[in-house]
Amino acid sequence: MSDNRDIHKKIDAYVKGTLAENEIEELWVEFAKQPDLLDQLELEVGVKTIIEQELAGSTKTGATIRKMPSWTWHAVAAAVLVLVAFIQIFQIPSKSSLEQFVLNDISADQLETSDGVRSKEMQITAADSILNLGFSEFVSGNDERALTLFNEVISEFDYEPYGSKAYLNKGIVYYNQSKYDSAIVAFEFALQRVEDSRMIEEKSHWYLGNALVNIGQFEEARTAIMEAYSLDGVFRKPAFLLLQKLNYDLGYTQAEEVGQ
Repeated sequence: MSDNRDIHKKIDAYVKGTLAENEIEELWVEFAKQPDLLDQLELEVGVKTIIEQELAGSTKTGATIRKMPSWTWHAVAAAVLVLVAFIQIFQIPSKSSLEQFVLNDISADQLETSDGVRSKEMQITAADSILNLGFSEFVSGNDERALTLFNEVISEFDYEPYGSKAYLNKGIVYYNQSKYDSAIVAFEFALQRVEDSRMIEEKSHWYLGNALVNIGQFEEARTAIMEAYSLDGVFRKPAFLLLQKLNYDLGYTQAEEVGQ
């Protein structure tokens, strides 16, 4: 595969889904050796267009999105991965456990606190103070007190950005308590309320997807994880890894066409 013309032919076959499994593995290795080739693949695949088209067929209510052929996700993989360590995961997805891609718990720094702490020009409101107190209680291990404070924000200051922040924080607390059903409700409420915070939206989709996996709702989880991935933020890489595993476990095959 030293000839770049041969590599580009294989990329074309890869995108069309006609490359044999052993050739796919060889191509992944070549991508690891020559990361610049990923630009060529991304150009041909149009990853963002594929994602946007898929999301256009989904809804915000957790409906199952249209099935994508497996080669689409192989193409996305090649477009975003440059580390050899990741390649092995996709060579043997059947040997990977779903649990290894799902969060065990969510760190305290993912909770939303006052924006005012980041700017001297902003005044801390009562809602900000309560959010910060809830964060402090959570860090101290006082989950129930933290939930009480976040509920106080919701009942007294249920407008943006405080409503979505409080619900996101509740979801994180419940997730770490393994109360996934309650976490799912909280993350969904956060998504319903968020207005202009891409980070809260991304966190809510990502953590919602993880919670759904934990209760076995894999199709709904796939939709939520797809949303997190499409936002192209800090959770893009772990979202991609989990999507690959979900696609494999759900039986998405090469024969399936976009739109079916």
